[in-house]
Amino acid sequence: MKFLPKEFLSHPVEGRRLIGTVLGENLPAKPVLLIFLRHLGCIFCRETVADLRLMAESIPAFPPILFIYPDTARDGEEFFQRFWPEASAIGDPKTILFRLADLQDGGFLELAGPEVWVSALRAITKGNFYGVQGPHLLQMPGAFLVLKDRILWKHTYRHIGDHPDWTKLPGCTPIPSEDFDPGILPA
Repeated sequence: MKFLPKEFLSHPVEGRRLIGTVLGENLPAKPVLLIFLRHLGCIFCRETVADLRLMAESIPAFPPILFIYPDTARDGEEFFQRFWPEASAIGDPKTILFRLADLQDGGFLELAGPEVWVSALRAITKGNFYGVQGPHLLQMPGAFLVLKDRILWKHTYRHIGDHPDWTKLPGCTPIPSEDFDPGILPA
């Protein structure tokens, strides 16, 4: 099992709907999904936010989500007010948290290869579009399911449009909320 670096957990944070002043204070005592967005104008980041919002609203067992993005807290406030007002998010304009999570810049195929173009068509058909590009255009995204300092699951992106199957997260049971009967629990 891998662990988050101590510097990551003790790093001061600024953003929206946060409960503490360092990252570790914003991680509940249950698994949480840390989503690192490339930049707030990225079509795939917009797709990810929309998909995760739908998952969180329709699957009772879906873990809480904490977004980390490489823009200012003010930019994030405007973005999330538009795309998911209830979301918790941390601005990381210097990409310190990205580096501590070992998320690097992408190469040509990761940023503009054929798979990216196919993924862009998928995102467009879902109603997502490109926005204003952020300052970190080469940044690769990241997704981690963590329990305090432990990494329970990690998605390594093959390219910027790579799309994890969020229903396959450990401990996530995709039971729609209207069909869920608390008297009958999954095995």
